[in-house]
Amino acid sequence: MKRIEIIPLGGIGEFGMNCMGIRYDDEMIVVDAGMGFPEETPYGVDISIPNFDFLDEYRDNLTALILTHGHEDHIGALPYFLKKFNLPVYASRFTHALTEKRLDEHKMLDEVLLHRVKPNDVAEIGNFKVEFIHASHSLVDCFSLAITTPLGTIIHTGDYKIDDSPVIGRPYDLKTLEKYGRQGVLALLGDSTNATVEGRTPSEKAVIPAFEEIFEQALGRIIVSTFSSSIHRLQIVFDLAFEFGRKVCVLGRSMQKNVELAEELGLLQIPPATLVDLGPSRALNDDEIVYIITGSQGENRAALWNMATSSYKGMEIEKGDTVVLSARIIPGNDKAISRLIGHLYKRGANIIEEKRRLIHVSGHASQEDIKIMVETARPKYLVPIHGEYRMLFRHKEFAKNHIPGYSDENVILIENGDVLEIDELGARVADKHELSRTFIDEESLGEIEYDIIRERKKLAYGGAISLVVKIDKKNNCLSGEPHISFQGVAGIDPGNGFAEEAKKAVMETFSEMTAQEIADKNWLQENIRVHLKRFLQRRTGTKPVIVTTIVEV
Repeated sequence: MKRIEIIPLGGIGEFGMNCMGIRYDDEMIVVDAGMGFPEETPYGVDISIPNFDFLDEYRDNLTALILTHGHEDHIGALPYFLKKFNLPVYASRFTHALTEKRLDEHKMLDEVLLHRVKPNDVAEIGNFKVEFIHASHSLVDCFSLAITTPLGTIIHTGDYKIDDSPVIGRPYDLKTLEKYGRQGVLALLGDSTNATVEGRTPSEKAVIPAFEEIFEQALGRIIVSTFSSSIHRLQIVFDLAFEFGRKVCVLGRSMQKNVELAEELGLLQIPPATLVDLGPSRALNDDEIVYIITGSQGENRAALWNMATSSYKGMEIEKGDTVVLSARIIPGNDKAISRLIGHLYKRGANIIEEKRRLIHVSGHASQEDIKIMVETARPKYLVPIHGEYRMLFRHKEFAKNHIPGYSDENVILIENGDVLEIDELGARVADKHELSRTFIDEESLGEIEYDIIRERKKLAYGGAISLVVKIDKKNNCLSGEPHISFQGVAGIDPGNGFAEEAKKAVMETFSEMTAQEIADKNWLQENIRVHLKRFLQRRTGTKPVIVTTIVEV
């Protein structure tokens, strides 16, 4: 019996790492390849991606990678995915441009086939027909996907909201969605990020009145920090700066890159003589300049953090500056943003954040947007995706309680690693896989295996002990006392004789060994490590990492 398999590798029950395989017969397309930002930095690593090794068993089935839009949680893992599976990639013009930049950084641009698609283009990929439906979101050039298979059509919403009056581009294409609803939709995979929020998500234009007030009232420099991908927000700032006679200077690598790309593609309309470089901006009076900068999440390498704590290219936050944090707090960044705001206040800045004025709106569907989406598509099955599990659950409960025709039988909750099967007999989670994640070193852009993170965790919690033992190579016996050093091990004071006791415990193990056993260096190394570990657990209850070195003399 023919069936569709839907397999999320990330983005379900968590923020970020959005990636999903959709398989029919012996063909599979993959939707998005995103990175995540762990809520607790895992021991020196700030970025995680799905472990794509899981897809090895489907290698011969993989046909294409389709990108819904250009946010990092949807395209950030792209190079790592394509290094393992070199598939053709389908993306909108802006997402395509961001993808080119990302692949160029990894020296992969010439190796990957990129297809640039427009709204309502239809790509035929084996058994799949994919129509790209224009979606409104906090970014430009976003898609929902209508994925038609011999068994029926799946709608993947991507990130969306039903914005009737976006700053840039057209409203969400409900007309095309309605066409599929009339024809019959088998399953709707729907964004759940704002499923706990009542009502409609405000339009991107809703922030304009608050920004107008800020421009009217600010006597000094205006410094706006937002996501570098928020092209709608950037357009508003450029327009108001022109209206109020201010120039705009853009700071931060990612912000400069996105402004340049959006302007090249005609998505961002910068008023004439408004954009200035850093040098000329310094010569202007404080009431003649607006800075758009990176760092709204408190990132310690971003422009805003450096301006708040020291300097960024010779610039500092000063008394009289108005700093506008026009972005939501990504879960896990609360402490960093709080520290940032503290530094800004110390320098005498006036801080305007989301809680004080309407300077940010979400790009995700709230409950009434979800209702519009479901009632327009009229899917047989509703599958909440994108968000923490509580959001998926609330998505399901809202549908059951407020949208006729939906119940426990046809609203299906899935998790990362689940294999959701849909066939003529119904829909069910047929299999579950335990999926790990891969961590990325931001400096080298290289992958870090989980074993290394696990070792770092041990070091963080237990500290480390270095044990060096000299062996008489001729006689296969201990030569002199072992050398032991302690780094960050709780409950140990090297000056109170504990180190001598530990040495003695190691030396006692040699009295139980034969010369033949001592000659086996691998066995010896592990044996004395285990004995020292047991001694430490009995005496201190700690479990430090023990590094054992055998030196032959």
